[in-house]
Amino acid sequence: MRFAFVLVNDRTPFRQTWCLQCCERIGGSYLREIGTRLPYCDYECYALFCETLAEQKDIVRAAS
Repeated sequence: MRFAFVLVNDRTPFRQTWCLQCCERIGGSYLREIGTRLPYCDYECYALFCETLAEQKDIVRAAS
């Protein structure tokens, strides 16, 4: 699995933003995926999202 993200410290997003995984409001530090620019509150939420996405892809492959 390849990770492609930027960790942003001491900077809040321009608009109010919420974590894609846990729906918590983004604070002073957050993680942003490079390809999609989607925000996550921390690395744990990003890793959980990637794990869930991989599991969903496996289910789709098995059903094909």
